[in-house]
Amino acid sequence: MTPASAVPPSGDRCPVCDKPAPAEALLWTLRSHHRTSEGEVEYCVGNCGCLVILVNGEMVKNLPAGRRDECP
Repeated sequence: MTPASAVPPSGDRCPVCDKPAPAEALLWTLRSHHRTSEGEVEYCVGNCGCLVILVNGEMVKNLPAGRRDECP
């Protein structure tokens, strides 16, 4: 994933929270990445506030924006 990638999943909605994407594109910002024994791990935040974790480019975990607001 590049630092700000336009993702056109199923139309213009976030694949995590299903919110409509503003300005006709859902943008994901790469917040952090590192290599592990499992491969390349990336942490990305969508412009809707959702967080996704990818390993070798495949989503392995996601956290909707509302759930992130509840975290300490």
